[in-house]
Amino acid sequence: MSSNKTEIKLSDYQAPDFLINDVFLDFDLDLKKTEVLSVIKFIKNNSTAKDLVLKGENLKLLKINLNGDELDSNQFHISGDELTIKDVPDEFTLTTLVEIYPEENFTGEGLYKSGDILCTQNEAEGFRKITYYLDRPDVMAPFTTSLSADKKTFPYILANGNKLSEKVEGDRHTVVWKDPHPKPSYLFALVAGDLAKVTDKFITKSGKNIDLEIYVDPGNEDKCDHAMRSLMNSMKWDEDVYGLEYDLDVYMIVAVDSFNMGAMENKGLNIFNSAYVLAKQETATDHDFQGIEAVIGHEYFHNWTGNRVTCRDWFQLTLKEGLTVFRDQEFSSDMLSRPVKRIEDVQTLRRHQFKEDAGPLSHPIQPKSYIEINNFYTATVYEKGAEVIRMIHTMIGKDNFRKGMDLYFKRHDGQAVTTQDFVNAMADASGKNLDQFKLWYDQNGTPKLDVQTSYTDNKFIINLTQNSKIAGKDTVLHFPISLALLSEGGKIIHEKIYEITEKTTLIEVEASDQPVLSINRNFTSPVILNYENSFKDLTHILKYETDEFSKYDAVQVLYQREIKNLINSFKNNQNYDVNSHLLDSLKSVIENNNLDNAFKAYLFSIPTESEVNEWYEIYPIEESSKAIKVLKDTIAHSLFEAFKAIYDSISQDKFELDANSMGERQIKIIALSFMARVEESFDIIRAHYESANNMTDEFSALKLLHFNFKDQSKPFLEDFFYKWKNETLVMQKWLGIQASNPSVSINGLKKLEASEVYNNKVPNLIRAIIGQFANNVAGLNNFDGSGYDYVASKIIEIDKFNPQMAARLAKFLNHKDRLDPERKDKLVSVLETLKNNELSNDTFEVVQKNLKG
Repeated sequence: MSSNKTEIKLSDYQAPDFLINDVFLDFDLDLKKTEVLSVIKFIKNNSTAKDLVLKGENLKLLKINLNGDELDSNQFHISGDELTIKDVPDEFTLTTLVEIYPEENFTGEGLYKSGDILCTQNEAEGFRKITYYLDRPDVMAPFTTSLSADKKTFPYILANGNKLSEKVEGDRHTVVWKDPHPKPSYLFALVAGDLAKVTDKFITKSGKNIDLEIYVDPGNEDKCDHAMRSLMNSMKWDEDVYGLEYDLDVYMIVAVDSFNMGAMENKGLNIFNSAYVLAKQETATDHDFQGIEAVIGHEYFHNWTGNRVTCRDWFQLTLKEGLTVFRDQEFSSDMLSRPVKRIEDVQTLRRHQFKEDAGPLSHPIQPKSYIEINNFYTATVYEKGAEVIRMIHTMIGKDNFRKGMDLYFKRHDGQAVTTQDFVNAMADASGKNLDQFKLWYDQNGTPKLDVQTSYTDNKFIINLTQNSKIAGKDTVLHFPISLALLSEGGKIIHEKIYEITEKTTLIEVEASDQPVLSINRNFTSPVILNYENSFKDLTHILKYETDEFSKYDAVQVLYQREIKNLINSFKNNQNYDVNSHLLDSLKSVIENNNLDNAFKAYLFSIPTESEVNEWYEIYPIEESSKAIKVLKDTIAHSLFEAFKAIYDSISQDKFELDANSMGERQIKIIALSFMARVEESFDIIRAHYESANNMTDEFSALKLLHFNFKDQSKPFLEDFFYKWKNETLVMQKWLGIQASNPSVSINGLKKLEASEVYNNKVPNLIRAIIGQFANNVAGLNNFDGSGYDYVASKIIEIDKFNPQMAARLAKFLNHKDRLDPERKDKLVSVLETLKNNELSNDTFEVVQKNLKG
């Protein structure tokens, strides 16, 4: 229980007492019992060190010897998850033989079984479940791996690096792999199974021929084309933009169903959640295709930003993740629409990271302590980390950023380093002093920027005051802020990126007439603006701004004000009519043929219930749901004919995956989603479902039927089920829309769990039901407390075999202090019950923080 939970602090970091020069691993693979022989060459890094302490979990030690001599029980001992070898020499070779049990491992860490495949996941500390090791990222070594297995059961046996040899002896075969690049153990990988292989080749800019291989379950070969194209595009993009070539002879991707994360960048052998590999038009939505491209790119880009240069310790996680998210965002922007991608990224940041920053789990992008590092694979470390990198890119410019990257690799290739090392490389390459900027790595909570304006004597005056804290104390950050002034006629009379380094900044601009201020254009900094722009000014920005993000943001502010007005009217038992001028502005948007369709669709993206609740100290749960409904219904009825016109104007006989085609589908579905709020549209949506030639259209129509015509949707849900029940990724969507429906009951959730397509040990399926329900504001926060009880029962159940998944579910119960007294009491009671269970470190840490608030 709590007394056994050890907090690890960044301030306590010490370099390892021992380093490793070379690793040889020999696996005798079997689903039930696998033997792992390790031969590791150690060297002292601290002359005063006497004992070697290695990490290991759930290992059965069969043999151990040092420099060829078997050790007796007086020379080593095992206590908990540590193996201690006493009085070791300065240099030595340690050999161990252990037994592990993949089929019994449901944690998603170490070596485990996914379907009939053996695979690994070792980030952050999974390698200790494979063999005894110095399982920390600052211990790097080259690995040679020999894999032996039954050839019929495991025709493919893969590991990191290049294949050195392969031989067959009777029913068994052995393959030896060599990764020449030093790496920490978290990047080790192996896969063994009866797989299908899809191949291609990539020729690097220096003429090197790289074999590209994607491994999937037999029968899924036809769903790999997009993933392969995305990989090749990623490789070329990294060469063109950063001059970075791939450094092995082969690049392998393996898709597995049971995976806690999206994917893992293991050197040369990336293991992916199948949701981020498998796609064809019949089974994957446009969102799926875009996600695959982004994740394929992300994991490939890690080859340099994460693998060749890695983290000194896990507190530096954003060093590789924030930087690589920035890189994959830029890649996707170049592949599709840059303005639309920027809106998507900021929307994700605001909906997830801002909420995280406002709750009990708030932390800096470089955390200062943890009980379980798995809990810090968060939106803050990833998405806010990427925004911090973007701010550097904005301030020093594209060319200097490239120089900084070049210097970073020149200094640190093959090393485990810190965030300070990265920022120093950027500062040295650009000549920009970034010392104050480094405070972003220590800051938690979303900074606020108060904006006040005045106009006098032909001068427009902007007063900016920042409000940010580090460890509860006021601090002053360094960040860029982009702004523009628009004349009454719509011309941009001033635009500039200012660097803010003071608590208060005063900006004066000459202007013959009072202009309209557009600030934080392209979301240059991850801050919350406190600025009361008028309705007239916001519609002016919508009409004339050239920065698409600012247009989107202006509409979001207009929606926010209408929703707040509606909520106030409900609380005060008053009537309120949605602003007719807003409806007129939206009508002009839907009828504007000069706007990009995907961008136009995002202008009709109404804030979610979760977003709306975050605007208030105490969540107005019922009122927020009702306000959003009224706003959407009003827009739907007022603009029905305009939506119908755009819906009827788009016809796609042939499915294409280019940005224009996806944009057409996106705006057509947005139009249909508003039309669905009018009773007479049932037949239109049914026809859309029945005539769909791709999953984007088919699933969107099914969701609209289920959410807007639930009583009539049952035959369509059944039709979809029987059509796609053998496609597990499609069934995850089917489960998810039902679990996310606000009116779903606990009995309804249990029926979904009893479905033949559900398996309570598969992470994707857990996310599809439990995760979707936990993110269902109305369902989770049902006034009777049944939602909290249900999620808590699942956390206890899942924690016993997959602590990572349980901890992530527990993060949805982090809002007790934002609830009304009745709901708060119910949630606190549930959290206390959770805390008093025998929880893993992963889940205990989250529950404890949720209770502290």
